[in-house]
This record gives sequence, structure tokens and C-alpha cells, in this order.
Amino acid sequence: MQHSENIEKITTQQSNNQQIGSLPPNFIKDMALEEIIHIFNKIGIEYVEKRKESEKLDLMRTSIRSQIMNRIEKKIGKFSETKLKRMAEGDDEYIEFLEKIVTSRAESEKLRIRYESYKSLFDARRTLISFKKVELKSL
Repeated sequence: MQHSENIEKITTQQSNNQQIGSLPPNFIKDMALEEIIHIFNKIGIEYVEKRKESEKLDLMRTSIRSQIMNRIEKKIGKFSETKLKRMAEGDDEYIEFLEKIVTSRAESEKLRIRYESYKSLFDARRTLISFKKVELKSL
């Protein structure tokens, strides 16, 4: 029962966007391998989804810029392609879109780091358990 409570506390904490470092040290120390795997998997799935969103935004960058260029051209008139591009890249809508890309990438990287941290924790815990088993056999 305690294992599911630990998982629930961690997933609740993560959904509240708190950092794992704010948990009591014994909380992480007492986690079983199954709990780590469950959290590791959940973060991995979140990471993939956030990365997908980030890549989609990045791919849409030129389309959004083109739409803004078309809007400027309809509103103001004909300009050279270079000037339209420059005007579009300075447009508030385009700058806001670029900020979305940056924010999405940052969130994706945070999830990647958390994912890799749990992977390292799992590997370390598994190694420690194996070491303890060997140690007990040698006694």
C-alpha cells in the first residue's frame, strides 16, 4: 500500500510542477524499483508528448511567418520578399509564436532531465541491490 501512496504523492507533486528536490530525502531513498519504473515511464511519456509539441511548433515556424507576410501584404501592399520577411519577423504575433517555441523546448528539456535522473536513480538502486545480494552471499 505504501508503494502506491509514494507513486501518488510523486505524480501529484509533478502535476503541481514542483521539483523532486523538495521531497524529503527518505521519501526517494525508500522508493522501490517498481515505483521508480512507474514514475520513469510516466515522465518518459510526458517527455515524448512535450517534445512532439515542440517539434510541431518548430516545423510550423515558416508557415506562420508566411501567413503573417501574406496578411501584411494584403494590408499594406506589395513589398520585396526580403522586406516582407523582415516585417513579419518583427510582428508581435510572430514574436509570440517564437516565445511559445522556446517555452515548449524548455519544458521538453526539463522533462528529459527528470527522465534521465530517474533512469540514473533506477540504475543506481539496481546496482546497489545487486551489490547487497553479492555481499550477503559472501557472508
